[in-house]
Amino acid sequence: MPAPAARWGGNAKYNFIGGHNDRSLIPVEGLIQATADVLRREGADLALYSLAQGPQGYLGLRQFVADKLARWRGISARPDDVLITSGSGQAIDLINQVLLEPGDTVILEEFTYGGYLTKLRRLGVTIVPAPLDDDGIRIDALAEILAGLKQKGVTAKYLCTTATIQTRPAVSCRSNGAVSSWP
Repeated sequence: MPAPAARWGGNAKYNFIGGHNDRSLIPVEGLIQATADVLRREGADLALYSLAQGPQGYLGLRQFVADKLARWRGISARPDDVLITSGSGQAIDLINQVLLEPGDTVILEEFTYGGYLTKLRRLGVTIVPAPLDDDGIRIDALAEILAGLKQKGVTAKYLCTTATIQTRPAVSCRSNGAVSSWP
């Protein structure tokens, strides 16, 4: 028998795996107030799946998203046009089911969410990593990647980038041989 594993010592101060946020930035008092407000307003319905509002998610949040799309992007959407997912994993799965087939190509940031890699590997997708700098994907490198793919007659199905909270020390697309094609 191997020696027992060491006891868990807690999360590292800077943990870039799995979406751990800086604890000092969590608005605890605001969350307490928001929770109390929701309990007062929706308390009886909290025991019902989706607050009895259907599979698209909470109507108030869908209305907020539709309003924000109109205000910030000039996109006219109704709440019924918005789908709230149960986390990024569900959204990734839905997009992949619609857009991808085995052998397709997807471009990801060189450092990305490890769960994304797992989902794409299971689908048999070719993952092409795009290098980053302090501002995100290097546009010059992306242009080279796209040109290289075009020369091979390959069109990437999509490009996934992290628009906010970009950090470089995360999971590399190249780990465990994930990249089967690199121009």
